[in-house]
Amino acid sequence: IVSSYATIGDGTVVMPGAIINSSARVGHFAIINTAAIVEHDCSIGDGAHVAPRSVMGGSVSIGDQTLFGIGAVARPEVVIGQGVTVGAGSVVVSTIHAGETVIGIPARARK
Repeated sequence: IVSSYATIGDGTVVMPGAIINSSARVGHFAIINTAAIVEHDCSIGDGAHVAPRSVMGGSVSIGDQTLFGIGAVARPEVVIGQGVTVGAGSVVVSTIHAGETVIGIPARARK
């Protein structure tokens, strides 16, 4: 389901059961995988992968070439930088800086 008010870049694929809501912006060559939810006003960067069954609250920003793992959740208005890996099942509650790998509940940098 893709809102008529969402913007999807060239080369992006939206898999079955995914939802992209109003005013969401998805960059070029991204993957919005099976049953992922991209809520209103989210921004997904170029080449990002939003994995199956992941959920983003409103106004989440995900940078270019970021992997938002299977079943991961982001609270509204968080910023996830470029080149980040968010582990499966993680819950993002605050900003994740570029290049970090985060896991857990709440998501924290892997050491």
